[in-house]
Amino acid sequence: MGFDKKYYTAAENELNGIRLKNSRILSARERETDEKFPEVGKIRRELAGTTSKLLRIIADRDHDIKEQLSVLERENLQLQDRLKETLVRCGLPSNYLDPIYDCALCRDTGVSDGKLCACFKEKVKKAAAAELSSSSPMQLCGFDTFDLTYYDDTEATPLGATARKIMARNLSFCEEYAGNFRLPYESLLMRGKTGLGKTHLSLSIAKAVTEKGYSVIYGSAPDLLRRIEKEHFGNAADDTDTLELLTSTDLLVLDDLGAEFESKFYVSAFYNIINDRMNRSLPTVISTNLDLAEMEKRYGERISSRISTMKMLMFVGSDVRFLKKRRQS
Repeated sequence: MGFDKKYYTAAENELNGIRLKNSRILSARERETDEKFPEVGKIRRELAGTTSKLLRIIADRDHDIKEQLSVLERENLQLQDRLKETLVRCGLPSNYLDPIYDCALCRDTGVSDGKLCACFKEKVKKAAAAELSSSSPMQLCGFDTFDLTYYDDTEATPLGATARKIMARNLSFCEEYAGNFRLPYESLLMRGKTGLGKTHLSLSIAKAVTEKGYSVIYGSAPDLLRRIEKEHFGNAADDTDTLELLTSTDLLVLDDLGAEFESKFYVSAFYNIINDRMNRSLPTVISTNLDLAEMEKRYGERISSRISTMKMLMFVGSDVRFLKKRRQS
């Protein structure tokens, strides 16, 4: 997976922050136990004294260093056991004063078995995904700002219920979808004409899932496919592999599918994105103005058959953007 150096720097900075955070937590615990439980503090001071003992042993060449080191090791292990037993007697976990790590595999160094740890690669991926989504108005949308009063509640739609009732169900479903998000998870297909709230709710999902700590990429299909095309033909501004990012991010929100130019390359790239994500059991949220027949005609049966397995939400009503302008005038 290729990424620009700035994303590795961002991951390193995040690791530095994690180490500092955990160091502060451990220091606070040490101060707490020293103040509340003098015996714990005494044992900790004895353990700290083993360092100076070790230096004296190394400097003393008149005695058997190996034997002295063996004795010191036994003393150190006995002190550690005493500390754990004392902590338990004080009502604390036996590992309360152990070093704290977010990643037990690499101990927050970013390296495991001489290779970049999976946690570090994930941080690089999240940094790249965050920048890829940085131009989206994600922070401007939320479920609480989705106004159902723009949807008619007097006449039934061809789907049976009124537009407001259908959109209220969509809003509730999207809130639950984001609130219960986990991996693996189902994918969503939002269908309907322009201006009915697909972008608002897809952005709201992206925002909520990002806040839960998952890697999320939100972007319009035309922009993302154009970026993949530039990278494929060597015209990109950096070394980031956008296709790999889109196929591996925890959640991909692909807006305005069908607005891109028609091309065999885009169809192939889109198929790779959808197929790879499904094979990895990673969810995708797609919004489009196209109906299923139009999607099959444009992208082919291979893609339409995969899209048809997604949970579909129908968006109905009148163009909200037009109604907002009229209401404000």
